[in-house]
Amino acid sequence: MERLSFGTLASQLPRIGGMATMPSRSQSLRDALPAILPQVERLYLYLDQYDHVPADLAADARIVPLLRRDGERPMGTSGKLLGLRALSTPCLYFCFDDDIRYPAGYVDRMAAALHRHRYRAVVGVHARVFRPPIRSYIRDGRILNFKDRLDIDCVVDELGSGTIAFHSRCIRLDPQRWEFLNILDLMLTIEAMNQDVQLVAVNRPAGFMQAIAENQDDSLYREVLHDDSLQTRLLRSTMAHYPGRWNQAD
Repeated sequence: MERLSFGTLASQLPRIGGMATMPSRSQSLRDALPAILPQVERLYLYLDQYDHVPADLAADARIVPLLRRDGERPMGTSGKLLGLRALSTPCLYFCFDDDIRYPAGYVDRMAAALHRHRYRAVVGVHARVFRPPIRSYIRDGRILNFKDRLDIDCVVDELGSGTIAFHSRCIRLDPQRWEFLNILDLMLTIEAMNQDVQLVAVNRPAGFMQAIAENQDDSLYREVLHDDSLQTRLLRSTMAHYPGRWNQAD
């Protein structure tokens, strides 16, 4: 990807949000939105499994609702990136989850982290570091949970997509090109490897963010805990292209 010179004006770019939700998350979504909306200029909200836009969401001028287009695959959690296709000019893009309570000043803190890293990294709060050789995506990954304290920024292998921020010209993320759409965290890792973009977990105090709900019946993470074979295969395949950075010897 072309290396851009972002300059000091990057801090003045619009702050745009992206989120994906579904009907089963209706209550947690409405618990999360009041803290998010004042912090962004617009929130592109992908309404997975909806056939219409709920009236209260349509009435909020800060929300840009996105329904599935005719002929388009269900985007799932990757729908939180679809706001990027509507943008013709650069922005700072912030991804949110519908089951996390974001603190006041969250977007400011993430924007400051982007500035520290000269807008050339994707920054996030929830993260994972893998221990090679990778035999299991779940068992061979150490989680840096968004609820826990982290004293310094650190480079990681994966970021939780509900806690990320990036300059829209730092990395190309087009989920419509991807074969797998509901494994966004791992697809972000693969794209970052392929595009030589660092993933950075940002420093924060303990309890900086809180979960609204956890281990829901519709949780994708629960599915991965049951069977991580796809994630393991994709991760091993990608890491095999970087023998100088990971040791994949069995």
